[in-house]
Amino acid sequence: MKARILIAMLAGCGAELGDGQPAVDARQAGSSDADAPTLVDAPIDARPCDGGDARVVDTSTGTCFTYFTGPATYVQAEAACSALGGTLAVIRSAQTNAAVLSLIGLTDAFVGADDRTVENTYRWLGDPSDPVMTYTNWRTGEPNNANGTFEEDCMIIEGDQNGTWDDRPCDATQVTNAGSYAYVCQY
Repeated sequence: MKARILIAMLAGCGAELGDGQPAVDARQAGSSDADAPTLVDAPIDARPCDGGDARVVDTSTGTCFTYFTGPATYVQAEAACSALGGTLAVIRSAQTNAAVLSLIGLTDAFVGADDRTVENTYRWLGDPSDPVMTYTNWRTGEPNNANGTFEEDCMIIEGDQNGTWDDRPCDATQVTNAGSYAYVCQY
């Protein structure tokens, strides 16, 4: 059995979904009147979208994205997401990119793609079915391994650059004080 959930602030009580069923108000911390109401079909026993420092449901996929301010290395972020039953965020569309960007504000955050296996071939974590990224949002000139200076094998989404992507060090082994960022999990 599925329940229709309204993810946003409703203007008034007793709203209906158009099929005579009352809407369920699933407000989350950080919602504002500017948030557009969006309906998502979800199983009644679906895991709630909770935890982290902020969270949002991508209405195009029903995926819960949870933001953690960290900072953490890429491996630490992977492990933290896995411990919660998820993975680092996978961004396959502009709508999903916008949902993740809405969480991170102006910060940079690790998401689930890297080129640690094959240099210059970024793949989403744990998804051999997607050998190439069909949607990308790399900032102009990226990925570039710090213009050839050192390895940058892990991907971040840049809050201060309107959600573009950049390659960055996965940890501080090559560059002191680098490779430790906020991160976004999905489940």
